[in-house]
Amino acid sequence: MEPPFPALLCLLGLLATASGAAECPSSAWIPFRSSCYIFLQGTFDELDSIDDARNLCKGNASGADIISIKNKEENTFIQETFKNHWQGPDYISLGMFFDTDDNAFKWFDKSEMKFTNWIEEESNEELLNTCASMYTKSGEWRKISCEDLPLTGTLCKTAFAYEKKYLPDKTALTTTLVIIFTIVVTVSAALFWFLYKRNISSGVLCITHHSTAEMPYSDETVLIDEENEYTA
Repeated sequence: MEPPFPALLCLLGLLATASGAAECPSSAWIPFRSSCYIFLQGTFDELDSIDDARNLCKGNASGADIISIKNKEENTFIQETFKNHWQGPDYISLGMFFDTDDNAFKWFDKSEMKFTNWIEEESNEELLNTCASMYTKSGEWRKISCEDLPLTGTLCKTAFAYEKKYLPDKTALTTTLVIIFTIVVTVSAALFWFLYKRNISSGVLCITHHSTAEMPYSDETVLIDEENEYTA
């Protein structure tokens, strides 16, 4: 009987591969930290609104949306990538809108607004139906009417594949539990096999030792009995 260690190693390898592989949807996407980015450049006749731009992003990758920016480093990365790689227009649309109910700007993808990079403007301006764009030469943002957003190119963003795969939903939880259960069963079987073979080996050694120890005693006893008979 062969030990199940190869199967265990195989399972562990698959688990490590599944949990550690960070992939963008295709080579056209550029990775940065935990996200991937693509600039869909050109004139799109069907892009009449920010919603059309969002749908274009979503159609290119699962979980993708028009760009949101979390911090200064990400903003700088986008600016530098436009300068060195995308060679795009001076202005691009940001995935942002002004929520009049909360009197605050929000990202369409529902990520938290922790960073802004506004060009200084008047604070008393009317913000109804207001969106935002980025000046790609400097990385600065400016407020603009949602109807006037530049839509000749759309910057899309999505998370790494493995991060989306292991979001805490029911499917991911079930898969994780199945993998853990399989590993536990495999390890238990390996331990049982080891103990079983060890017990068998110990039993054989004990029987052999016991038989060898008794054999001289039995022969000597027979010889003494025979001598007693002749003496009598």
